[in-house]
Amino acid sequence: MNHLRSLTVLLCGLAAGAVLPGCDPDAPAPASSSTESGTGNAPPVSAAPAGGDVALDGDQAAGFHARGNEPFWSVEVTGDKLLYNTPDTQPGVELAATRTDTATDVEFRGVHGGKDFVLIITPGQCEDSMSGQAYDYTATFSDGERQLTGCASAED
Repeated sequence: MNHLRSLTVLLCGLAAGAVLPGCDPDAPAPASSSTESGTGNAPPVSAAPAGGDVALDGDQAAGFHARGNEPFWSVEVTGDKLLYNTPDTQPGVELAATRTDTATDVEFRGVHGGKDFVLIITPGQCEDSMSGQAYDYTATFSDGERQLTGCASAED
């Protein structure tokens, strides 16, 4: 819990002059770890990955595998190529993206079929809502029509 407060204070300090919701270091911490959901906002960063291998600030993982439930979806990332899968898009839709590493996440942005999309991978504990499996990252995929949230893992 102290790590969460320290992270909150650090992020608030870095954003001096900007108004950010949730930057009150005295605010109570979330009661449980992040879990995935079908829609809504990405879960907050709750901790760095357990192994300490954060794929941010130059320490780039070779790829990621993001996935979520209700509705089922997945995105496999290899370099600047994404493979987006749902039960309706088998064997998947290939997407070209530009990777941006920030202090808090990794973003993959592009345009497909005239629509902007973004996949955001954020370090933080995440638990699969069906299997209970723990992951080191949360994931949000937006395509202009919907926002899907879930978990992700770094891939070599």
